[in-house]
Formats: sequence, structure tokens, C-alpha cells
Amino acid sequence: MVLMVFVLFAVLTIAWWGVLWFVLPVDLAALAPPSLISLHVAPPVLALFALLVGNQAWKWNVARKKKIRKDAKEAQEAADLAAKAAASEAELAQRRAVIDCRAVWLAVPETPDWFMNESPQCRILEQDADSLRAMGRDAALSSSLQLVFEAALLQCEALAYLPLYLLPGHAEGDEMALERVREAWQEALAAVSPEDAPAPDCRLIPASDEPLTDRIITLFENDPAMPAMCLFGADSLLDKAAAGIKPGHAVAALILSRPSLTLTETDIIEKPDLSNPYLPHWEREQGYKDAPQWGKVPPRLRKNLWSLSPVAALHRSRALNFQGEAVRPAKGRQQFHALIENVLVDAALREPDGKAKETEPPELEFLFHNCGADNAPATNDKLTPVFAALRRFDYWMKSDRAKNVLTEQGDTGTACPALMLAEATMCAAMTQMPVMVVDSGGADRLSIGVVRPAAGT
Repeated sequence: MVLMVFVLFAVLTIAWWGVLWFVLPVDLAALAPPSLISLHVAPPVLALFALLVGNQAWKWNVARKKKIRKDAKEAQEAADLAAKAAASEAELAQRRAVIDCRAVWLAVPETPDWFMNESPQCRILEQDADSLRAMGRDAALSSSLQLVFEAALLQCEALAYLPLYLLPGHAEGDEMALERVREAWQEALAAVSPEDAPAPDCRLIPASDEPLTDRIITLFENDPAMPAMCLFGADSLLDKAAAGIKPGHAVAALILSRPSLTLTETDIIEKPDLSNPYLPHWEREQGYKDAPQWGKVPPRLRKNLWSLSPVAALHRSRALNFQGEAVRPAKGRQQFHALIENVLVDAALREPDGKAKETEPPELEFLFHNCGADNAPATNDKLTPVFAALRRFDYWMKSDRAKNVLTEQGDTGTACPALMLAEATMCAAMTQMPVMVVDSGGADRLSIGVVRPAAGT
């Protein structure tokens, strides 16, 4: 560096002297020695200084621009990472969307062997199969519906203001099934609360290829004014002859609510009648505020619904279609590995991308399924790959923990998905452990989900 400066100074000096001696009209002989020396030395020195300062300024400007570009790139990369992380968190939150289950009632001919402790929010109402068969299908279903409805309304009067959602696909037609539900609901309301009985709001769960829990989550996402809903599955095949699987009968009712449901002091304040001219001014200003998140539930009954604390959380399910082909164990293992991994991530039992959890996830206690009459996981074409995939994720479920609702309750027709969900919810609340639900939609379709006990229970 020093040599370069010296060479540059020498070049500038020689160039300047050449200009001074041979180009500029300056009488050098007339100058005093100090002026002569300054004239020869000062310009090259000043030129060198200007070049050095200019070079440093140029380098500083280049470095400054480079730093600006680097900072901008780093800021953009940080913003991209933050946006990617936020998008991943939002996607994970969407995947892990849950619905709270606050109560379950089940009317079946036989109480399952795994059911031990009955609580007011998880009840099984046993009815004799022969008596139900003697009634005839319509009367048997109406009897079970009314039994379940009365138990539900006696437990929580606020349920009268919630929409009733029935699973579709009934043999006699969905409208006739809805009408049966309406009649049973009105009779139960008249028996429990004859003075103030609102008209039942009966609807069908939208038919879709999506698993049942996903359709329920979508209903809540599309209707922010719905605080909770009553999900029903009701069917009876007791009068049907069946080969291999006994005919069954079931009415399952689940009270499902959004997890963000909150109750504040203003939510329970009744709206005053402002049209009354004699209403005191202090009652006009008592603090009433609209609470659209509570739907049609009146303020006086909101605490009644809120008192039904969640007993379990329903997570999203994952479906697998086999495109018209029956499941083969070898092929199933490959397909089920990814499916089970997604199910475990959705249920917060495993972190995405194979990340380890800070604490060990709880074991899966039970598995409820309707995969044919064969209950042995080792020989069931659909359960075999499920258990194999679970073992790859260190879930070593015992074979006797796989509960087949078809062998347990028989063929319950359209009520089967709600029945499995109800039993899984009861089991999760009872054992305080996660429970898996495997719903077979035929030889070429399967959906798998997890029900976990409610947080804090």
C-alpha cells in the first residue's frame, strides 16, 4: 500500500513538474525559493491527498451500499422466515383445530364392557333389545330419542336453544328421520320444560367425503354465532336379518361447542324492554351488551350451558381412499404410515417434520373401529396396517384395546359414526388418555382421528 502511494506521488509529481516547466507560462526564475518549492511540492501533495480521500470516500460509499443491500437482504430473509414461521404456525393451528365435547348420552341395548364409571355428562341409557324389537323400528327409535333428549334437557335446560344436527343417509329418507327427531324433541321439551319450549331447530350434517369431525369443525367455522350444537346419530336395524354381524340399535347424542366459547358478566345480563315507558333509567343502563357468540341461548341460560365443562376434545380426522381396491396389508403399511403421522400431528401427539416433543406424548389407551366382524388386529386387513404404523411411532397398543362397535353393538346403520365418536369421547374422559377412532367407510375408504381428554380435566 505504501509503495503504491509512493509510486502515485512520484507519477503526480513528475506529471505536475512537466506541466509546470513546459506548459504553464510561469517565470520560475522570478520566484522566491519558498514559493518555488511550494509550487513544485504542494499541488502533487494536494492531488495525492484528494485522490486518497476520494478513494476512501468511494470505498466507504461502496461499503455503505453493500451494507445497505446486506441489511435489506437479511431483513427480507428474516421477514420471509417470520412469514414462513407464521404461516406454519397458522397451518399447524388450523390442523390442530378442535371441538370441545361437553356431554354425551348414549341409548343402546347393552353397556360396553370397558365402560365403568358413569358421570352426569357421560351416560349410557341401556334399553332391552327384545323390548325395542317388539316395538317396531319407528317406535323404538322414538323411544330412545325421547329418553336421550329428556336426560339431556334435565342435565342442561340451555340445550333447548341449540341446533340439532342429525347424520344423513337414512333408509326411510332424511326428512322423515328429521321429523322423528323433531317430534321426540318436542315431547321431551314438553315433559321437562312445558312452559317455555322453543321450536326445535333440526338440521342435517352436510353430506361430504370429509370425515365427520372435519365437517363439524367446518360448521363452527362457517357459523361464528353458533356457541354449541347437539350432534345426533340414530338408527335401528333390530328388525333386519344380517349375515355375520348382528343387527343393532343406537341413539348417540353429543353436545359439541367451539373451544373459544367464553362467558363474561355482561353475557348473563338480560336485555331490558326499552319500549316500556315506565322502565327506570337505571335499568335501561344496566350494562346489557349483545353477545352474538351465544347464538339463540338466552342470557339467563348461558351459565347453565357454560357449567357443562368440556370432557373431551375432538381433533381432525384423516381419510384414505383406495380407489375401489380393497386394502392389502403390504400396500396398507406404506399408505398408513403417512396417514398415522398426520393424525398424530393433528392431535398434538407428535410435532411436524419429526421434531421431538418437549415431553413424552401420552399413550393411546383405546381404539374404536368398525372394520368388519373380525376384531383381531393381526388378521383384520384394515387394522393390521394401523397397528403396524402406530408401532413405528412407538405406540404399542394392546390388541384387546381395539373395540369393534360392530361386534359390540351390532350394525347400527347411519348412527355408527356418532356411536363411535360418543364411545371414544366417553372412554377418553373416563381414562384421561387419548383414544383413536378408525371409521371404515367401505372396502375402499377409511378415516382415522383422535379424541383427547379435555385440557385441565
